[in-house]
Amino acid sequence: MEDKKSFLVINAIVNKQNMAELQEYLGRVMQIFGKNGGKPVGRHKTIEQLSGEDSPEMIAIIEFADSGVINEMAKGEEFMALSDMRSRVFRKLNMMICEGM
Repeated sequence: MEDKKSFLVINAIVNKQNMAELQEYLGRVMQIFGKNGGKPVGRHKTIEQLSGEDSPEMIAIIEFADSGVINEMAKGEEFMALSDMRSRVFRKLNMMICEGM
């Protein structure tokens, strides 16, 4: 059986009142992803919403070896230590584990 890579797909709406912390948060979380073998596939900002509501302002896709690595990282001490900052920086945050079809 072929090994499938897993992807952490993140979409977010930023809390504009705490923009000062955004870059610090992103730098710290990207270090955590890297320590766990995460490789950035892309980071994007929304420039136009064509349909729907509450469009994310930021989208990131990070590749990992498998979903277990992502789950362990998300439960890990370093990632959990950013919880308070994460809740201040984002008004809405969605994180999904995905695989290719």
